[in-house]
Amino acid sequence: MRGSFQHVIVGDFEYEAADGDLPKPLCAVFYILDHKLRLKEIIRLWRGQFSRKPPFPMDDDTLFVAYSAWAELTCFIVLGWPFPVHVLDLHTTYLAASNILQPYDPDIIRKRQSKRLPDACRAYCIEGWEAIDKDVIAKEIGEGHWRKYGKAVVLEYCREDVEKTAELLRAMLRPQSNHHAPMDTERVIAWSEYSAKCVTLIQSRGMPIDVELWNLVQENKLRVIDALRRRFDPSYLDDDPIYDAEGGFEYARFECFLINHGIYQWPRLSSGRLQLDDDAFKLMAYLPGIENLHALKDSLNVIVKANLPVGRDGRNRPKIFPLCTATGRNAHAKSLFNAHAGMRGFMRFDCDVIGEYDDWRTQEIGVAASLSDDQKLIEDYSSGDVYATLRTD
Repeated sequence: MRGSFQHVIVGDFEYEAADGDLPKPLCAVFYILDHKLRLKEIIRLWRGQFSRKPPFPMDDDTLFVAYSAWAELTCFIVLGWPFPVHVLDLHTTYLAASNILQPYDPDIIRKRQSKRLPDACRAYCIEGWEAIDKDVIAKEIGEGHWRKYGKAVVLEYCREDVEKTAELLRAMLRPQSNHHAPMDTERVIAWSEYSAKCVTLIQSRGMPIDVELWNLVQENKLRVIDALRRRFDPSYLDDDPIYDAEGGFEYARFECFLINHGIYQWPRLSSGRLQLDDDAFKLMAYLPGIENLHALKDSLNVIVKANLPVGRDGRNRPKIFPLCTATGRNAHAKSLFNAHAGMRGFMRFDCDVIGEYDDWRTQEIGVAASLSDDQKLIEDYSSGDVYATLRTD
């Protein structure tokens, strides 16, 4: 900030969002702030009032601010608005301040922390949303059930989000606010070129899906499940197979399968139950049948739950959460990239289009080298021999 922008626009949209489709903007509220972040004007827009361009300056002296700005910029695309020249995403700012890897302690059970706007506000001692049940109304608006609240309530809900976002912006700029270092504005604006603008373009475009194949699989789901079980489930012919005919996973039967096959060292949770996440299956993949079970588990998760929202234009628009993992990579949901590679066959490109899939298999090591400033690991990663540091003479 530091006087470098004449106008600062803090904005938020509310919209209906059918699975797989682009959002349908319902309303928007924008706070127009001056270069000292003082409120000058409030703009409220309801469906039918959106013009062909934003109702605020879009020049190089204007900064657009939002929390998880990709959601707002997706509405820009739907409305035909150009992207702002400069975007500052406060979600990216909060991740930079809070994504800190804590020292390992086997006696402490750490849970993944939520990083929504209310969570960021609480971290900076900003109170809000006392009068509105935020989670419920957000879901109702997205599903198109906002009429039970009425226009005035929805606009006020939207305005409260903008007000708290503006308060959060000011708090993040204050030196050592609540033990967090002040925002590095220029760096966050640079990061937002990816976490806001680039992610918006990715999500709005979506992945082309072979809808005919997807529907055919869903119509013949039991037969497909049976074929996959027959091929990948080593317990398929047992009296008590791990997966039932509808693709349901049976914990007790999996435990019996391990015992019957002499597998006693399967990773367990602190509760004593078997660990069933991807890490456990990858760790034990050297055992006969386990790699196939892992592929079956991932594939059935997509097919049985039909967990692939496809829009009316035949595209899947997965939710992408930029920079959300511990190593700063993207997290995503309801996507073919959450499943076994075989499920990516549901993607279909036009005959004159080539689809390219790039997997940065050693990216985490590069991130670790940079964050730790480990010179030996940096040298090894730069040379291409990423495992040299792990070897001993």
